Amino acid sequence: MNAISQKVLPTRRKRIALYSSDPQFRREVATRLESLAIYDVQVADAASFLQGASSDAKPSVIIFDVGDGEILLEPAVSAARSSWSTVPLIAVSAELAPERMRNLVRINASDWLRKPLDGKDLLNAVTYHDSGSHASRSRVVTFIAASGGAGATTLALSAAKHLADKSPQHAASTCLVDLDFQSANCGGYLNLFNHFDLESIVGQPDRLDVELMDVIKLTRDPGFTIYSFERPALPFESTGREFVLKLLDLIAYRFENVVVDLPNLETPWHDSVLSTSDEIFIVFELNVASLRQAKKLYTRIRELKGNSSSVTLIANKHKRKLFGNHFSGSELEKIFTAKHIKSVSFDPDLMSDCLNRAMLPDEIDRRARFNRDLKVVFEDRIDAS
Repeated sequence: MNAISQKVLPTRRKRIALYSSDPQFRREVATRLESLAIYDVQVADAASFLQGASSDAKPSVIIFDVGDGEILLEPAVSAARSSWSTVPLIAVSAELAPERMRNLVRINASDWLRKPLDGKDLLNAVTYHDSGSHASRSRVVTFIAASGGAGATTLALSAAKHLADKSPQHAASTCLVDLDFQSANCGGYLNLFNHFDLESIVGQPDRLDVELMDVIKLTRDPGFTIYSFERPALPFESTGREFVLKLLDLIAYRFENVVVDLPNLETPWHDSVLSTSDEIFIVFELNVASLRQAKKLYTRIRELKGNSSSVTLIANKHKRKLFGNHFSGSELEKIFTAKHIKSVSFDPDLMSDCLNRAMLPDEIDRRARFNRDLKVVFEDRIDAS
């Protein structure tokens, strides 16, 4: 983290100018952005913004923390903003009064983020406005099982392949993140194992950057990128949360579509992943125990996110019978007080074949009822979003 100077440092590809009178905010933002290893964040207090731009060097993006908006009343603020010309300005503040919010519009702010700042929103805003290249915002799709063996891992893998199959460009921009460090089932399912020693990186998360991300990834050719590690003690390590959140930050920066396989365990990053996910799939089985856990999880996520519009319930391993189904669709809607619950057919022979051959379901039999059901779900909930 450096004071704002007139020269772009050669060790970074892009320069971010950060103006804030909040030392903790400056430190957090600079640390998060510099961890990507492509940005140099140069900082100054908010009042320095009023001095305007230098003549010999301009940053890619300006982050301007206006606090309570009082600085926007300064007569020099408009002229200072004009001196930066077309450089995108991301304004950050607490809730502002309407007249002060209008001042942000008058100084041509490109974007606005509210404090306290969400790390994913910050990365999306910076990468979107970076050098005028309006990159696509990363989308996070999370699968979580209500109970063990419900099939969330299989569905997460299938979702990643569904996205990657659209085109070579989609494949290159799709990533699956396995947050089950107990068994790393996503990699194991495909007979892919990460032999990289994470010891030094987990202990020092600052070492993790975009270059190292290419070293520790798994790839399935042709297809998507996978990050899957077996490290059972990670949730209990002092730097575990920092490592996981930094890993997710870097992945969100590098990939347009991020599919997360999230175990239903109380880990330090559990709520953070759910709260920042764009789409969440709760996978459950049609038995009383799994339904009870799914209902509990659904209620918790609704409380966490404030709404249920981005949550899809999937009844997996559904046995289609003319008579004798334990739960009808209408009964499930009453249990969850939600409509349009999806179901996926039970096909144990297909699943066994997949595991034994380290292949995905639609690679074994694309016409199987299981795959047809999944395709309907993904087209409705992923492609349409």
